Amino acid sequence: MNTFLLGMEDELVIVKETATGQYKVDTRLEGTHPVDLAQNPAYPEVLYCATYGNGLWKSEDNGDHWKAIGQMNAYHEATLGKGITSAYMTAVAINPHNPEILYVGTEPSAIYFSKDGGQTFTEFKEVQHLPSQPFWKFPARPYTNHVQDLMPSSKDSQTLNVAIEFGAFINTTDGGETWNDRPFFSPKDIHEMVTHSSEPGKLFAVCGDGLALEGHSFAESDNDGMSWQYSSKGLDKHPYLYSIAINPEDASDLLVGAAQNAFAAHYQDEKKEYPRATIYRRNQDGSWSECAQGLPYAGTYMNQIEADSTHPGAFYALNNHGLFHLIDNRWHQLELHWKDKYLDQHPTFLKILNG
Repeated sequence: MNTFLLGMEDELVIVKETATGQYKVDTRLEGTHPVDLAQNPAYPEVLYCATYGNGLWKSEDNGDHWKAIGQMNAYHEATLGKGITSAYMTAVAINPHNPEILYVGTEPSAIYFSKDGGQTFTEFKEVQHLPSQPFWKFPARPYTNHVQDLMPSSKDSQTLNVAIEFGAFINTTDGGETWNDRPFFSPKDIHEMVTHSSEPGKLFAVCGDGLALEGHSFAESDNDGMSWQYSSKGLDKHPYLYSIAINPEDASDLLVGAAQNAFAAHYQDEKKEYPRATIYRRNQDGSWSECAQGLPYAGTYMNQIEADSTHPGAFYALNNHGLFHLIDNRWHQLELHWKDKYLDQHPTFLKILNG
């Protein structure tokens, strides 16, 4: 039976499947704006949740209880330099080769790591001296930028791949001692990356680059981002990609969340023409076909997508209308108690707990 964690704008929604096929819905972290979540592969009950403006949180019981971690210091203590300076977390990830290592990205763009499960944090300060750093600008708020995604390599424990919104793909191959900045032909607007255990060093990325460069919506790398290829045939009507999920048993089976542009993906206009978002699936020849039967289109913010690792080939999608399950290439909405306020909220992540 699955447990789904849904990131909504004002709370974390926990959906538990019961033995009778019903769903029990609870909420946690109310008022915190959860934006990303990571599960410890060695201790599946341990979760980390990044929130925008309310810091980093840790649960040791599958999300039932949470405690804030990562602060610089208590108000009455001297600064020890072992915490995260920004409360605006934007990404969190765990090193699959060494689950004690936790990575956190923030706004403004900074990357931190912890080697003790989140008790203390150290910044990768070399990131602030990269040549591209002065040019990082988030289009919606050009006075700032943030770490959009963190993706540890599937090949080794020393490589960490990072997407900066907006302006750069960067990575380290030596545990953070040195960093590679904007490898040749790399995307500048990666929104999410995934890896696959069957193809060590392989990276798949969904991008906003397709809006400016035709054919640059979907990118992949065979060597942890040091070189890139693009394959976006079929995405012409919806070149703006934001989310991605991969079949754990088949690295060629990918789904991506797509929209006509960023406005259609994230905003609602006065005429109610936007938002409008859809989903595409990759074909065997590398092209893409829309896979949206059963999903609402008009009035839908960008779908968050996740594969179910316990049921290979099973995919789920989250949007402001609810949670959907892909069965025989058609989406079916789960019967949940869906609050009216969620209809106006932009979902930030969908995670299916393992273990």
